[in-house]
Amino acid sequence: MYSWNQIVRGIKYPGLISQEILTHVTPVSRILYGRDDLYVTERDWDNLIILDACRYDLFKQNNILSGDLNSAWSKASNTAEFVRKTFLNKKFPDIVCVTSTPKYYKPNVEDSFYDIIHVWKNDWDPEYRTVLPDVMSKYVLNAHDKYPNKRILAHYIPPHQPFIGKTGLKMPHMVQFSGDTIQMDIDQPNIWEAIRTGLYDADDVWRAYTENLEIVLPEIKNILQKLHGKTVVTSDHGNVFGRLREWGVIGHPPYCHIKPLIKVPWLTFDSGRRKVIKKGKVENNKKSISPSKVERRLSDLGYM
Repeated sequence: MYSWNQIVRGIKYPGLISQEILTHVTPVSRILYGRDDLYVTERDWDNLIILDACRYDLFKQNNILSGDLNSAWSKASNTAEFVRKTFLNKKFPDIVCVTSTPKYYKPNVEDSFYDIIHVWKNDWDPEYRTVLPDVMSKYVLNAHDKYPNKRILAHYIPPHQPFIGKTGLKMPHMVQFSGDTIQMDIDQPNIWEAIRTGLYDADDVWRAYTENLEIVLPEIKNILQKLHGKTVVTSDHGNVFGRLREWGVIGHPPYCHIKPLIKVPWLTFDSGRRKVIKKGKVENNKKSISPSKVERRLSDLGYM
């Protein structure tokens, strides 16, 4: 049963009650959508490029990449859930992870990989408050050259917010900083709360979301030919905007396995001969990173 406060919040913020209910529909979604039980690590690829929060329909409508495009079902509806389910307490001595999001540090899965490269630690753009795609690509290609016999897993941030296109740059951010202190500006809410409360129109946010994808795709196109073997472009989850066909849900809450949140692209591109993958020994990859830096990065991505 729902409390009175939950009911009031559900009336004030459409979709909230359905969102809470849908966090328990994972077994049902597997039946409805015919989902397979393969994790991305179990699939066949030499290089895996993850575009954070990229819906299948968005990708299909805007795709400029060569290759064979299909859809796949993600194991998760947000990044933290995806990381925990896919990597936590597992060992992948054949994978080098290159990540622009702190979600591989919190929750910590550093010891799951042969090596992990935290691009967000040192090359975060202070103006756009993200790792820009071209910066990420440099790290990906460096890892590809350094580890020719390892699978490369590369997690880009766009199309996930912050929105760095023309439309998105007009949308203010809710978090400001004073030294190491995080200050919340209630006049500039989280992007999903802004949709929920009517401050932002969902169509404008969709446009900003699309622009982010349009910014990252040319960069992916640029590196596809430079990556040896079989490269797959996919996503960890989607985004939803409170529409009827999205069950009124907004954003990408965890364990909410509705179709728009877990149907993701699976584009396969073959470039030359396959890699000869060799497993190595998973070393202690734990990095010492300032907690305040981690929180800053996460808040820039809208997680606070």
